[in-house]
Amino acid sequence: LTRDVVITGQLVNNYLYLLTSKSSSDSFYKLKIDKSEQVDLANYSINPACARNGIIYYNGTQEDHYLYTLNTASDVSSELWRGNLWYPCLDGDYIYYMDVAENYRLCRYSLNQDEVQVLTNDRVDCFNVGNGYIYYQKNDSVSPQLKCMRTDGSDNRVVAEGNYTNINMTSHYVYFQAFGDELTTYHTPLGGTAYSVFAPAAE
Repeated sequence: LTRDVVITGQLVNNYLYLLTSKSSSDSFYKLKIDKSEQVDLANYSINPACARNGIIYYNGTQEDHYLYTLNTASDVSSELWRGNLWYPCLDGDYIYYMDVAENYRLCRYSLNQDEVQVLTNDRVDCFNVGNGYIYYQKNDSVSPQLKCMRTDGSDNRVVAEGNYTNINMTSHYVYFQAFGDELTTYHTPLGGTAYSVFAPAAE
C-alpha cells in the first residue's frame, strides 16, 4: 500500500490514516485501502492511534499539547480540551493520558464532566488501558517497573521489575516485551501479575 516508513496508523472505514516518516519531516495522510486515493492532511506529527466512531483523538505537537479531534467524515480538526497531554487513549467516557506538565504522570479526563483525575504520580514511559485495567511502565532510574491498576487508579500493583514496552491488551490477556528485546514476548492474565513467556510468539 505504501513504501513510506509508517510510525503508526489507524483504519477508519475504507481509509488508512497514516503517520509516516520522511527524510525532511513527518507526514500525515489518508490512503484508501485499494490505493485509489491519497490525501495529504498535515506535514507534522498527528498520531491517529486513538479513534472511535469516525473520530480520531490526538494531542497537539506544534504550538501546544491540547487535545484535538479529527472528524474523518470531513477531515476537519477541532480543539477539544486545553490540557497538556501526551498519548491520549479513549476508554468509555475518559481520555487517559500522560501529563506533560507534571512529569508525565498518568491522568484521565472525563469528556462528560470536564474533570481531571490523577491516577498515579509515577513517571510513565508507556501505557495501555482496557477492560477495567491499566498497564504501564514506571520510569525510574533505580527501580523501573511494569505495573497494573484499575482504571480509577486503585489496586496499584507491580507486574515485573525492569523496563518493558509494547504493551498490548485483549479481553483476557496482556502482552509485553522487555525493552531492547523484540524476540521474547511475555503475557499475563488480565488483572493478574504473574507472567510467563508466550511460547507461540517465540515459535
